[in-house]
Amino acid sequence: MKYLSTCIFIGAVIVLAAFAGAAMAADSGQAGFERVCAACHLPSGEGMPGVFPPVKNSDYFKKATPAQLIKLLDNGLSGPIVVNGQKYNSAMPPQGLSDEDAANVLNYVSAALNGGKPAFTAEQVKRLRAAK
Repeated sequence: MKYLSTCIFIGAVIVLAAFAGAAMAADSGQAGFERVCAACHLPSGEGMPGVFPPVKNSDYFKKATPAQLIKLLDNGLSGPIVVNGQKYNSAMPPQGLSDEDAANVLNYVSAALNGGKPAFTAEQVKRLRAAK
């Protein structure tokens, strides 16, 4: 019986640690977003109409592949684009994020601002960057 109690306790600790890790990644994703993205896209992610496109509820974000999103963070973007049917023509500089920070920011934008799921890992970001 003592063995069973110990196993249940260890299992509960593992589950709680997994949830805590996911919460910390989400928090660091939000912090990263606020640090590097919010100045233009606003803390809400809604952007500035006609100036900076939204990343919240963004058809552009939802249609982009993981490789395209990493390229966007790494190289920036300038020139005309259309997001949610509205034209934008401004410049976004390269963001210079680490693999982990890029994954956390993209997961935050996906989950918190677009109703998606966290889908990026630091390892995936690293592989996509190496594939360029």
